[in-house]
Amino acid sequence: MLNDFIASVIERELTFAPTASQKQAIAELARFIADTDSNNGIFILRGYAGTGKTSLMQALVAGLEKLKHSVVLLAPTGRAAKVISYYTQRPAFTIHKRIYRQRSLAQSFGRFDLDVNMLANAVFIVDEASMIADNSPDGKVFGSGSLLDDLMSFVYNRRNCKLVLVGD
Repeated sequence: MLNDFIASVIERELTFAPTASQKQAIAELARFIADTDSNNGIFILRGYAGTGKTSLMQALVAGLEKLKHSVVLLAPTGRAAKVISYYTQRPAFTIHKRIYRQRSLAQSFGRFDLDVNMLANAVFIVDEASMIADNSPDGKVFGSGSLLDDLMSFVYNRRNCKLVLVGD
């Protein structure tokens, strides 16, 4: 079964023996990744500090890359992006940098529109997702003014993209 194969690839990337709850999370992640029937699904991985969320993300990223799956690492802040990049040894971006593009100067200086997602079959992993604001205090400088809505619109405007939110 595809789910079991994906789970085994992810589990092999761990540098330790997973706990029962980590094995369950890996199995659920594998099921989510393998599911091509549902559109616009979101996987939420949450847990207290020290429960292994970052280690699971590191194994997920490495496993998906071995399976030739596109992975995009995102975070709401530059510091959080640097941390996930450090642990995964892969580039990570702020959500704003990845999903918005600046309008031309002739149109409106300092305004950013939602960009177009050019990746199909990609997994977008957002670390520190609890820090995502649902509205912007600065008016609609960025897209619709709702970072969460814009993130979902960006991810799901292409075929078979997945969104994994990780946080406390």
